[in-house]
Amino acid sequence: MPEHIMQIDFIDCPGLGYEIFKAMENNGIDKIAMEVIPKHGMAIQFHYDSEAQVQKLTADLKVLINIKSVTFRNQMPYQEKESKLRTILNSVSEGVLAIGIDGEITHINEVACNIFYCAPEEVIGLKVEKLLGENPPMLETLRIGNSYRLKERKIKKDGRTIQFLTSSVPIKNDQGRIIGAVSTVQDFRQVERVILKSDKMRHVTTFKDIIHQSRPMIRLITAARTVGKSASTILLRGESGTGKELFANAIHAESLRRKNPFIAINCTALTDTLLESELFGYEEGAFTGATKGGKSGLFEQANGGTLFLDEIGDISLRLQVQLLRVLQEGTIRKVGGNREIRVDVRIISATHRNLEKMICDGEFREDLYYRLNVIPLTILPLRERTEDIPLIAQHLIRKICTKLNKPEIHLARESLELLMAQKWPGNVRQLENMLERLINLTDATEIMPDHFFAWTDIAKTNNASITIAQKQQAVQIEIPLDGEWPQLKDIVARVEKEVIVKVLEKYPSSRLAGQVLGVSNTTILNKIHAYGI
Repeated sequence: MPEHIMQIDFIDCPGLGYEIFKAMENNGIDKIAMEVIPKHGMAIQFHYDSEAQVQKLTADLKVLINIKSVTFRNQMPYQEKESKLRTILNSVSEGVLAIGIDGEITHINEVACNIFYCAPEEVIGLKVEKLLGENPPMLETLRIGNSYRLKERKIKKDGRTIQFLTSSVPIKNDQGRIIGAVSTVQDFRQVERVILKSDKMRHVTTFKDIIHQSRPMIRLITAARTVGKSASTILLRGESGTGKELFANAIHAESLRRKNPFIAINCTALTDTLLESELFGYEEGAFTGATKGGKSGLFEQANGGTLFLDEIGDISLRLQVQLLRVLQEGTIRKVGGNREIRVDVRIISATHRNLEKMICDGEFREDLYYRLNVIPLTILPLRERTEDIPLIAQHLIRKICTKLNKPEIHLARESLELLMAQKWPGNVRQLENMLERLINLTDATEIMPDHFFAWTDIAKTNNASITIAQKQQAVQIEIPLDGEWPQLKDIVARVEKEVIVKVLEKYPSSRLAGQVLGVSNTTILNKIHAYGI
């Protein structure tokens, strides 16, 4: 029998559902499934004998009170969601695997199928142990809710050894109960290829590429240029997103090693085992799946040049010992090898963590700290160099517009003031991401404050009001001590009027003034009218 899916939009009222089902019964319609569509109505899948039967049902439904519309769909809402989810999962570059509360596989994307040499229909509904081997770590996530990141795992399947990295988080319902788990999977060899590819494609950055005009940044770059010419070890300190890797690139470009390799690696992006093999290389047969003939590590590949160790505070104590040995002796030993290999590499490291506290807590070796901290350079966060924000913002806008093939747009003066009033916990990276989101979503030739409020989360912060409070003078109201005191409501009204006047001088827009003062623009407009501002 043919099928249809009907969507009925209605204004909810008692007894309407009964009337809908009665109309279907009167027309001999055989219901298959029903799904509620929040804020709309419902979708009903049903069998029918003839189109005339469906037309009669449609007419009967449309005359019911509170029925807004009757339309037809190609899929039930849950089927559309499932299709969209499948498209999203298959668009990411990592393998994705999800399990339900019973430990059975509910979703797997194409990348994960390629890693595990399987098809979705073969594994959906299987216990996850059948795919990942005994005691997979994501079952611990399912049982007790522990997340984990980049665990290395090996399994054998059909005579193949599959080596991969996996991360997992629990899936929780609205009540906070665990109802499943989802894992991302990366093929071990793919990770190695990505590291090598990114190193080969690295753009040469100089200090001219670092946008700045503030005095603190001028002093910092002058110092970095000076120490760049030496061979001393440098430790870059600063919050996430301040541009530590940019500085490392520029220091290398300023050094006598600039014609030799600059290789960067993020120490927190890899497991302990993989990071060790990447840094020091390995001999043939060092472990299962090792490349025939062995592999040279990043220390060897950077010989004569610079090795940038990003997030150095996240390496294990075991690797800290090995790194200390390289800095002291100038030699490395490959994994599985017994031969000392001399290397000439300048180390630039970076961290956003408090290494001094980590030393006190026994998490970082003091002797390694002194080897790395020969020349410390601290990159200031955006909130401490706000003069740089206008230049950086317009530079980023130009770059983003080129990337998106859109004509260059500009920031209005009020928008620049708004950006300079923010705290920017994510620094330049956060600023760039926010501007890219905004440029994607607007076709304006000039970015106004209202654009930020509509498309970014700036409207959810009160940083602008904090800045205004710090910069403007206090509002003063004279009250006679020996005369008649005004009514409290009159005092409040006078203070309120003065505050609104001051804010409007700085931000001449009811929407922006309302944002600063934490009220709606309608409230500001009413106050302006009431006080005759």
